[in-house]
Amino acid sequence: MTVPAPTVSAALADALAGGRPQFNARVAETRHRCPAFDTTVFTAFLRTGLDSVARSVAAVAPDRTAAVVAAGYDIALDLVAQGLAGRGARSAIVEQTWTTVAPRCAHLVAVQPVEALGALSNAGLYVAGAAGARPRDWLNDMAQVVGSAQSLEQLRLLGQVAAWRAGLAQFRDGALQSAQALPVPLALMALGVNAGTGADDWPRVRDAYRDDPWWSEQSDRREAARKGVEVGQFIGLGGSFAQPPQVLATQQGFAVRSADRFHLLMADAYGAVLLPSSAGEFEQAQAQVRRPTATLVGTQLLAAGRCIELDLPEHGLALAENDHTIALTSAYSHAIRVYPRS
Repeated sequence: MTVPAPTVSAALADALAGGRPQFNARVAETRHRCPAFDTTVFTAFLRTGLDSVARSVAAVAPDRTAAVVAAGYDIALDLVAQGLAGRGARSAIVEQTWTTVAPRCAHLVAVQPVEALGALSNAGLYVAGAAGARPRDWLNDMAQVVGSAQSLEQLRLLGQVAAWRAGLAQFRDGALQSAQALPVPLALMALGVNAGTGADDWPRVRDAYRDDPWWSEQSDRREAARKGVEVGQFIGLGGSFAQPPQVLATQQGFAVRSADRFHLLMADAYGAVLLPSSAGEFEQAQAQVRRPTATLVGTQLLAAGRCIELDLPEHGLALAENDHTIALTSAYSHAIRVYPRS
């Protein structure tokens, strides 16, 4: 049975009933192509994800509901067939995106359903699959701002800003460029700036984020960042390092070596990530080692007037430092601790 029971909205039920032969044929084709395809899981996703989309579109552009349902049905088939949506999916992010984010930008989904639903689903899946990311933060940020997007391009720009703020530090430069390309009120909203902040304050906000990776308009985020971020851990416990890592400062972040594996560590107020790197990039960083301004006194880290007590043995502690960030390692730990310099 490809059309859900009448527990769904009239908007979805009518659209499905109007194209029943075509929808049934698409399900049959998918089952032939993917024998493991579960129609029960698919039907459940229609009742949640696609129904949320259909109801929201019917409220703003009723004449587009049938077209949106047809497009969403095909996308849903592919997502469920690939195990990316529905019960048993690797993540609930797609269903949550369709039920909480897509309805907020129904005015865009109504015009370009394939592009809008595809962009939102792909962005959500990327965030959900990225180590160190916080998918719930991405969903919450997107739900707050997408209603003000006036184009698919703005929707994509907002997705990148939200991904950065959800922990993907490698997107920082691109996210700030995306914010710059948005209308100022929308850019401020995407950065979580208080609604009372006027457009005249944009240069201050923009420059603060550009100049200091550890800056955030949210004081609680700044205070949390000052306490440091821990990244890495032992590979046997699901971490990244087979041996305690060696860290060297670079302009972008930190070059990391553990056994025969190399990474680039990037960190800011919103999170820390380890990206694949190479021996050549580590050697290049080794030729440009700079002396840290922070110091270790016993088990205390002294930096910019701050004293941070460390719960690590004094022997085997090492520091690396770039313009904004301090990375601390220990011979007795597989983790890297990262702190703002100031």
